[in-house]
Amino acid sequence: MKGMIQTFFVYHTRLRLLKTVLIFIFILFLHPASAQTIGFKITNSSGRTTFSFKKINNLIIIPVTLNNALPLNFILDTGVRTTILTDRTISDLVNISYDKVVTISGVGHIRELNAYLAGNISLNMPGIEGHGQSLIVLEEDYLELRSHLGTNVHGIIGYEFFNHFVIKIDYINEVVTVYDPEVFKPGRKFAEVPFTIEQGRPYITVNITQLNDSVLIPKLLIDSGASHGLLLETDTDDNILLPDSNIHTVIGWGLGGELTGNLGRIKKLTFENFEFKDVLTSFTEDYSDKETALITGRNGSIGGDLLSRFTAIFDYNANKLYLRKNIHYNYPFEFNMSGIDLIAEGINSDRFVVVNVVDGSPAHLAGICRGDEFQAVNGKYDYELNLTEINGILRSRAGNKVNLVIKRENQRLKVSFRLKRMI
Repeated sequence: MKGMIQTFFVYHTRLRLLKTVLIFIFILFLHPASAQTIGFKITNSSGRTTFSFKKINNLIIIPVTLNNALPLNFILDTGVRTTILTDRTISDLVNISYDKVVTISGVGHIRELNAYLAGNISLNMPGIEGHGQSLIVLEEDYLELRSHLGTNVHGIIGYEFFNHFVIKIDYINEVVTVYDPEVFKPGRKFAEVPFTIEQGRPYITVNITQLNDSVLIPKLLIDSGASHGLLLETDTDDNILLPDSNIHTVIGWGLGGELTGNLGRIKKLTFENFEFKDVLTSFTEDYSDKETALITGRNGSIGGDLLSRFTAIFDYNANKLYLRKNIHYNYPFEFNMSGIDLIAEGINSDRFVVVNVVDGSPAHLAGICRGDEFQAVNGKYDYELNLTEINGILRSRAGNKVNLVIKRENQRLKVSFRLKRMI
């Protein structure tokens, strides 16, 4: 039987992050070592441990050591079931053996790709040991996370980690605290939000008021591995309306090409006692695996741009999410005001290449083209900057002036424009 992974980038202020959906491979091809004792454990006697993470585009990048030998970076992602390693060359460094070859298929021009199932893997984090883990290893770095995030990211870890512990994510201080369930006690300032777990992923139901004042009650995946605030899949409910004011653009990239959709806003999103207004929303039809949407009744997802406005605690054993507002709670949901998407290339990720320009955006009107390479931004050269810093400039404040030096083939050009709120 053919396994399937569908991969795509989810939208947030014009930086896209790839998401990988893995459901049936875990069930169909589980390694025989699963019959042995497997799982994660906290190594000290207190039943809790704390470690730092790196927040990039509202994503949680944590340190993971593979087979007690190889330090790597993984995305901590409630949206995936099976742990993923993005490139076989990484696992070959520690001589991992593979049990099965599986065929994966995804959106884009590439139809069939190879991946491998490995079992009895060790995955350790600061103060945590994980033994007997199963791992999906992609044959090549199809996801290209380094290019889109500007830093090395080698894998994605989700349900198998969350299911063992209570996980607290402090987005402001960039700290993860991990508790054994029996020692965890939520603080009084945290609101309790119930969720369901289906196929290893958490879902909540929210209330959405659209711009025409019609009300939706969609079922949404809680997706810490997506950088957008809200995504709605229009083909799952005829009542999901694309607002008149929208931008049709590339909202992501799949295994073999671009994924297009529309960006607009809803009037209001509420759940429990929380309320968000004027939420930037991705509207898309061909977003991910249709079968999962039908089975779960999912209508979309909430991601890091919303979750990062809280300190969030995930308790999978109790099916509860505990939330406490942080200083970003009332920040507006904004779209990249330049219209430029960049990737970072080169050994040191210090070549910044334009991969998309939104029609009618300030960058488009200033003549920026796909393939242009940034050599300086506001007086700083490329080697003085990283991708996160550049994207911070491009999505800063309406009216801010951006001065660029770009390389186009053999030309060196100076270009200037002012940021503008387009949606």
